[in-house]
Amino acid sequence: METIRHPAVAGFFYPGDPGDLARQVDSLLEAVPQEVLPRSSRNGASDSRVPNRPYARAVSAPHAGYVYSGATAAYAYRQLDPATRRVLILGPTHRVGIRGMALTGADWQETPLGRIRTDGELTAKLAALPDVVTAPRVHAEEHSMEVHMPFLQRYLKPGFTVVPLAVGVVEPEVVAAAIRLAWNMPDTAILISSDMSHYLEYDAARATDGKTIRQILAGAPALVGEQACGAFPLSGMMAFAAARGLTPELLDARNSGDTAGDHSRVVGYAAFRWNEPVSPPDQTLPRLAYESIASAFAGGAAVVENGSSGADGGASAAFAAPGAAFVTLTLDGRLRGCIGSLAARRPLGEDVAANARAAAFEDPRFPELTEAELKRADIEVSVLTEPRPMKPEDPTRGLTREEVERRLLPGFDGAVLTYGAHRGTFLPQVWNQLPQPYDFVSGLLRKAGLPPNWWDPAIEVETYRVQASHLLR
Repeated sequence: METIRHPAVAGFFYPGDPGDLARQVDSLLEAVPQEVLPRSSRNGASDSRVPNRPYARAVSAPHAGYVYSGATAAYAYRQLDPATRRVLILGPTHRVGIRGMALTGADWQETPLGRIRTDGELTAKLAALPDVVTAPRVHAEEHSMEVHMPFLQRYLKPGFTVVPLAVGVVEPEVVAAAIRLAWNMPDTAILISSDMSHYLEYDAARATDGKTIRQILAGAPALVGEQACGAFPLSGMMAFAAARGLTPELLDARNSGDTAGDHSRVVGYAAFRWNEPVSPPDQTLPRLAYESIASAFAGGAAVVENGSSGADGGASAAFAAPGAAFVTLTLDGRLRGCIGSLAARRPLGEDVAANARAAAFEDPRFPELTEAELKRADIEVSVLTEPRPMKPEDPTRGLTREEVERRLLPGFDGAVLTYGAHRGTFLPQVWNQLPQPYDFVSGLLRKAGLPPNWWDPAIEVETYRVQASHLLR
């Protein structure tokens, strides 16, 4: 039998009557100024700031009663593509405090406007994350995700699905890992639910919220609860945006003193969207890798910078600092070579040039790359941070496989596994093929030459992050 999560705040935060609710939501959506809408949503209006503004895939909206925050929230919904087929809603918990994140466990999410199917595919992906549990009790009386659903029902085309994810006390990177899973699915949007400051005097709230907004726009370190009641999901979105190269944009900001009149104790509201990069990514290192491989076919030395060799020319200032990088070659989406360094023992330019040639000609899993293949190959250069040892929670027993799987952050952590003479590493990109921590660790064991279902407390694990750049054919 399918289960339904029934509305908890209908008739309180928003009208319980379907007709009244539809009219209020439509009025709020229609009131959003044309100049801030995505280009394809306007009625001939122009936007001097972003003349070709596309739809956004990630937005943040407040979650108070509609009379207080609905006008601001509407700015966020109008940034989404009406054809969006799936929405991940991340909101804080007001009634039941938790550590980690919680799914509803319901097959349907109900509002006075009808029922929305809970997306099964995304739910399954999220449920496999180590910090996600299924807890209907957390959602039963929670409003932070519910209040957004009537807006989505009136704005998005019928048939879309949702996944409400309650976010408790958790590190930003953990939330970012959940966002990444949704982001990698087609036609999927991210909706962060958060108000700003609570119950300050009007002028004090404006000053406090202004500082918080500047922090969000700067992508600065994690927010705290006094700044926003959705500090944890917002901080996770900020971490994801930093890793993905998304830039935040403020759409609207006001407080309940602006909408309800009482200036003595107000709640702050703001709406944001996150924009994807519009300029091409830096391809300096991938081009360096390409040129180094190409020079081998002409009998030249490994190129370190344009026109110079590792033996004679030296590296430019940008490549002179020690660095460690992996160079990955793919043909038609299939791996064709991957060699790299885990420690920074030589200038980054030399490391990229040498590893590019090694990936092309010395990877024992593949024949040497041909000149014709090079012209069609995609090249990715991943520059590594310094690996950090994963310390066991109980030093007397060493690392357990369970704690390694729980502490790895899917999509962000690369890992090095060492056991005596056995060693293997996976870049963070491998999470795209092995999204579950158990499978990731099993593959890492196999790569190190060890049984995939075996573990020993003497195994050592280090984690690192990468900054990747690509040259795509």
